[in-house]
Amino acid sequence: MNSMIALEEMIKEEEKRVSLLQKQLSNHEAGENRLSRLALASTESTLEETREKLTKHKAMYEELLKQDLKELEEKEKLEEAIKRKKYFENQNLRIKNNNQRSDDQKLEAMMILDELPQEVNFEDDELFEVAEKSLELNLRDHKELKDELSQIRKDFENHLKNCKDEKLKEIELLNFRIPILILHFSVLLKNIQNNFVSNEDKKEENQKKEKIKKFTGFPKYEDWWIQELWSSHQAYFALFKFKAIIMNLCKTGEQKRSWSKIFDNWIFIKKVLNDKGQLAYDYHFALDALLHKYANLDEELESKNLESMEMIIKKITKKEDFSKMARNHTIITPYLKFKKEKLNSIK
Repeated sequence: MNSMIALEEMIKEEEKRVSLLQKQLSNHEAGENRLSRLALASTESTLEETREKLTKHKAMYEELLKQDLKELEEKEKLEEAIKRKKYFENQNLRIKNNNQRSDDQKLEAMMILDELPQEVNFEDDELFEVAEKSLELNLRDHKELKDELSQIRKDFENHLKNCKDEKLKEIELLNFRIPILILHFSVLLKNIQNNFVSNEDKKEENQKKEKIKKFTGFPKYEDWWIQELWSSHQAYFALFKFKAIIMNLCKTGEQKRSWSKIFDNWIFIKKVLNDKGQLAYDYHFALDALLHKYANLDEELESKNLESMEMIIKKITKKEDFSKMARNHTIITPYLKFKKEKLNSIK
């Protein structure tokens, strides 16, 4: 900016003038170069005026500098936005040409890109992480899975076609997460059913006489477990037992790991919807209805059964010793040690 260059020159000249005038006064006081009264008064007056100008011009320069920095920040933000736009516009091509990833991973990543809402963007590494997990869960081993997910999405949107409350904008991300969760439940159900079919085959082959119990579906859950999750240890205990029952139905390590992640996601989504109360009832019902349709997962609705289960939970919890600590219980955790050392180093 021309004004900044001019001000810089003015400040330099005024600083030199102040230095010169101060030296003249210093020499006068030291008796080296005595000034007349008139010259002394003129020098002192000129020094004062020059200092005032210097202070004023420095302030003007600082103000211009601030404005320049703001413009620079805005320019940098704009350049960063343009850079990110180009980054995501070229993401599909970049993923396709990635030589460090397998063809399956690249194909999966590109299919996930197609599924993402316009306002949601994943970095390349994040996208490949999701793709790897999707492949691990065998979500695209068969074309019918893709078709099933598409149908789940349509059913979900149909349930919510009249749900347009602006207050629900903050949970719109669930529009993406809920159909995926339902598909994961559906895949897990089929895997568990296959476990029992495999057991029946082994039974026939080995001509075992023992009767193998048939899979009758996931156990029913109760809404109050979610409602009172952080206020009742019985609710937490009931969910723990619910999770354990299904975990026992899983035969492979992959199934067990998948169920653990599905359970965590299910609890998270149910808790978010539950905390929204009546406002999210339509979302809540859509989730439950589709879990019933695609995974045979149901909530207990009969009051008598709820009361009966209440008694069972009470009896079980009476037998449990909640005063016992975990086998590897330690009050000084590795993270606590790290945190204390970190805080001490800051002091």
